Amino acid sequence: MKKRIIAFSAAAVLWCGFIFYLSSENSEQSSERSGRVITALCRVMISDFDSYTEEHKQQVISDMSFTVRKLAHFTAYAVLGALLFQAFCFVRSKRIRSAAAIGGAAVYAATDEFHQSFIPGRSCELRDILIDTGGAALAVALTLLVMLIIARRKKIKNK
Repeated sequence: MKKRIIAFSAAAVLWCGFIFYLSSENSEQSSERSGRVITALCRVMISDFDSYTEEHKQQVISDMSFTVRKLAHFTAYAVLGALLFQAFCFVRSKRIRSAAAIGGAAVYAATDEFHQSFIPGRSCELRDILIDTGGAALAVALTLLVMLIIARRKKIKNK
């Protein structure tokens, strides 16, 4: 169990570093990165995207920007929530373990948003903290569900 705690704790710290790195980009860099991701998504999801006029492409990218950026927040913190949940495997109570993982992700989200307030063109937004915390909470809930399914299958198998 000690190796598991160390491995998941290290992964969570590294993931926090990745989030910090992305949050350190100024608004222009962040928008450029988002634009590249959205363009790639459009090319996959919209078969004739490359035949659009440049103006139409930019409108589609602009329309998708908010949603994709918020999904990125949600997903990044879902990963963090899952990693923290596993790092806290020494906690017997699933309720306390879940609260620690979600709470840890929420605290990091708040400090990350505060950090962003010092980056040119970026801001500290309560909405993003809530989205981040929601991602962590969903990941913890899904992890608990998977654990429940596995436990039930083992119980049935052992009968």
